[in-house]
Amino acid sequence: MLQRDPKRDLRPTLRPAALVAAAVLYALGTGIGIWAVSTGARHTGEYALDRTIAGDRGTIVADISKVINVVFGPAVGPVWLLLLCLVLWRTLGRTVALRAGLLTLVGWFSIEVFKMLFHRHRPPTAAVHALVVETQPDSFPSGHTAFTAALVAAFFVALAGHRTLRRVVLLAGIPLIVVVAASRLVVGAHYLADVVAAPLLATATIAAVVGLGLTGRRGDRPQV
Repeated sequence: MLQRDPKRDLRPTLRPAALVAAAVLYALGTGIGIWAVSTGARHTGEYALDRTIAGDRGTIVADISKVINVVFGPAVGPVWLLLLCLVLWRTLGRTVALRAGLLTLVGWFSIEVFKMLFHRHRPPTAAVHALVVETQPDSFPSGHTAFTAALVAAFFVALAGHRTLRRVVLLAGIPLIVVVAASRLVVGAHYLADVVAAPLLATATIAAVVGLGLTGRRGDRPQV
């Protein structure tokens, strides 16, 4: 009887479909960035859109957007991630929790690379009556939106085999991404291209990790 080689089970297994998905998402996200930066916000219509939103936003929408700015920001966002991972640890085990947490961080942190590459300036604070003052030239892509998208994508991947939970993640997560993205325009911190590309790029990185077989052992791989 042939003996199973345990070392072979630890070898990463490439997943072509996930790699193709990552390539497509990267292409779309970077394409949006190149177009937006090369054309300029005044010519893409993004500047006018931000000014229109600034003039039409109500007090309630503005207040909610400011709360979202804090809750999904770099200071509080990781706390939510930790709490959610602890819930997964207690209910579904350590492996699922670690996958969800690590994939979220990888997808989120990968955005910093694109921020440095594109070096896009933020909307002018006075012109858009910004509710949150951001002065660094790191507008593209949106970190808040990327964090939210990475959270949703990572938990979807980590919950392989749990169809009901995956459905809940998508039903709750996709609208949440849209709401967070919209809030970044409301507070005047980003342009439209910034929030559209962020989910594409964050999800692309997670898909690339999955495609390279870095999420688990053979026979214990998350499915996408």
